[in-house]
Amino acid sequence: MGRSGVSRRAGLGLILVAVLLSACATTTADTEIRKLEARSAYEAGVKSISEGRVSLGLASLRQAVEVDPTNALYHNAVGAVLLNVGRAPEAQVEFQKAVELDPTYGDAYHNLGSSLAEQGKWEEAIGAYKKALAQPVYASPESTYNNLGYAYWALDRRTEAEEAFRAALQLEPKLVPSHFWLGVLLQKEGRGDEARQHLRAARDLEPTSLLGQRASEVLKALGDGG
Repeated sequence: MGRSGVSRRAGLGLILVAVLLSACATTTADTEIRKLEARSAYEAGVKSISEGRVSLGLASLRQAVEVDPTNALYHNAVGAVLLNVGRAPEAQVEFQKAVELDPTYGDAYHNLGSSLAEQGKWEEAIGAYKKALAQPVYASPESTYNNLGYAYWALDRRTEAEEAFRAALQLEPKLVPSHFWLGVLLQKEGRGDEARQHLRAARDLEPTSLLGQRASEVLKALGDGG
């Protein structure tokens, strides 16, 4: 009977292991299905946005977040759409969630900074931009340096603003916003010759853009219409 009892317990153990393995396999399969569903919703959202169907695209992106709330990419995408349509506080929430999920997500830190800047939260924006720039792998530091410069400019911290704009131009010499704002800053500082150089660059690089046209107007006001 002793041996029989041991045998029955071993049999039950094997059954239990089989049940657990089956449950794990089912859980893994369900997880993969949810990830595929979320990815499909994300891709549908991106496609709709590219076609100008913003509301539909946002709905699809929100669905991706709902199905897979642990994916930082989806939160960042929702935030980007919200920021683009002027809903900065809601966008901030999504970007904050994205960087919580992935503390190395440079683009999400940049976007978080932009959502804060849109609300006039300049100090917080500066902190977010600096975190973006601190990431070892980040594709667009020139844009972040430009935005960082503007945040400093908004706080009248001109030396730091100038350094940031120059850092942006060091990385991308044709970055029109940095040329424009650096030109305006230098003009305010009484450094007219250098200011004109950057304003001309902004005008000549993008003569039909808003900043290119504004640069032309500032130059005319400075007596430089050429």
